[in-house]
Amino acid sequence: MMKKFTLVTAIALFFTSTIFAQFTMDGSFRTRAMALHGYKMPVIKDAPATFGADQQSRLILNYKNDKIQTRLTIQDARVWGADDMYNPTGVQQNTYGLGVYEAWAQVKMGENSQLRVGRQEWKYNYSRLISHRGWWTSGQSYDGLLYMFHKKDAGLFVDFGLSYNNDMKPGSGLYVDAYSQRTKTMNFLNVKKAINKKFNVTLNLILSGKQHQGFDAATGKMSHADVLYVKMTEGLIFNYNMGKKGEDGVFGTLSAYYQHGTNANKGGGGSAVSAYMMDAQVGFRTMEKKLELSAGVEILSGHDATNTDEDYMKQVHTFDLLNGGRHPYYGGTMDYFVMPAHMKNGGMMDPYFKVNYKLNKKGMLKLGVFLPMLATNVKTKRKDDAGEAILFDKGLGQNIDLAYIHKFSKEVKIRVGASYFMMSDTFKEMKGMKVSDQINATNNESGQQYFAYIMLTIKPRFFSSEKK
Repeated sequence: MMKKFTLVTAIALFFTSTIFAQFTMDGSFRTRAMALHGYKMPVIKDAPATFGADQQSRLILNYKNDKIQTRLTIQDARVWGADDMYNPTGVQQNTYGLGVYEAWAQVKMGENSQLRVGRQEWKYNYSRLISHRGWWTSGQSYDGLLYMFHKKDAGLFVDFGLSYNNDMKPGSGLYVDAYSQRTKTMNFLNVKKAINKKFNVTLNLILSGKQHQGFDAATGKMSHADVLYVKMTEGLIFNYNMGKKGEDGVFGTLSAYYQHGTNANKGGGGSAVSAYMMDAQVGFRTMEKKLELSAGVEILSGHDATNTDEDYMKQVHTFDLLNGGRHPYYGGTMDYFVMPAHMKNGGMMDPYFKVNYKLNKKGMLKLGVFLPMLATNVKTKRKDDAGEAILFDKGLGQNIDLAYIHKFSKEVKIRVGASYFMMSDTFKEMKGMKVSDQINATNNESGQQYFAYIMLTIKPRFFSSEKK
C-alpha cells in the first residue's frame, strides 16, 4: 500500500511541477544511403562504385522554466555493418557509436542575458568557421560555456564562447606523444547588429589553439606536446535581406576574414600565419519567395610558389577553416577542396551560381554550379627547357550539384541529391592521373566522378508537458 502511495505521490508531484515548466522528449532519426564514385578522392577509370549507408539517432530531452533551461541529447552514430562487436550469427553493438552529443544547462542572468555551460552545438555566420558540422554522421559539439546578451528590440546580439580541452602532459593520464589535430581551445566573440529590418553587420573574433610538440633550441630536439600554438581570426560580415525571413528582391552577403598568429606544424614546432578568406554573394528573390537566383565567389588564400621573399616563405598562407562547415561550400558537395593540401596549399577561388525553386509548399529543387580554381601559383613536377618548374594552370574543373527536398510533414523530410565533377587537366595531374603521353605517362586514366545520396529524416515528439 505504501509503495502505491509513494508512486502516486511522485507522479502527482511531477505533473504539478510541469504547470510552471515545460518538459519535452524528442527523437531524431536520420538515415542516409549513398553511392560514391570519386567522393572526396577522384577514382581511376573502371573503378567500381561504393555503396553504403549511415545512421544518426538522437534522443533529446529538454526542460525549461522561467529561470533555467537544460538539454540532454543522447546520440548513436554509425555506418551500417561497421559494428565492432558481433558474432557469426548477429550484431551486438558498436562501442564507438553511442555517446552524449549535448549536455548543457542554461541560466537566466538578467532580462537580456543568459549563460550556458556544458556540451553544446555552436553555429554562427552560415557555419563558415564555427559549425555543428551537420553533414557528418556524428555532428560536432563543443565542451565549453556560452554567454549570450540578446536585446532584440535594439537589434543587438552578443555571443561569447569559451572552450578549453584538458591539458595533455606527461604523467597526467591524458598525454598523447604525437601530433594532435584536435583543437585544444576555441574561443569567440560574435557581435551582430541590425541596422534596419533588412541589413545587419556582424563582427566575429575567434581565438583558437592547438597543442603540439615544441622545439627545444638547446637540445635541437622536439619537446613534449605541451606547447599551445594560437591563431587569431577576425571577420566582418555584411548581410542584406538574407535568411528565411528575407523578402522578394535583391539579397546578398559579403564576408572577409584575416588570420594570423602561429600554426602548429605537423612535423613539429610552429610557423607564423598570414592568411585570409572572402565570400561574396548577390542574388534576386521573386515569385513570393519561390525562386532564388544567385551568383558568388569564395576566395581562400594560399602559398604562392613563385614568391621567393624570405619572410614570405617562412609564413603559412593557407587559410584554416577551423571547425567550419565544408560540405555546402568550396567547389561543391564532392568535397574535393576542403583542406589546403587538396590544392597543394595553393588556395582556391570558387565562382558559383545557384538556383533554388519551390515547386510547392512541400517540395524544393536546388541547383549549384561551381568553377573551382587555384588562387595562387603552384609548381608542377615538370621542368621547362631552362630547367625551371612549370606552373599548373589555374582551373580545377566544374562541379554540378542537384538536390530535391520534400517535407511530407513537420516530422518527416526526405532529401535526394547528386553531384558530378568534370576534372580539368590540372586536377588530373595534381592527383597523379594521366593527362597526355607527355604529362603523367601512366595507365591511371580518370573515371567518371560522381556522388549520389538519399537521406530520410524523421523527428517525432514523444512527449510534451505543454498544454494544448
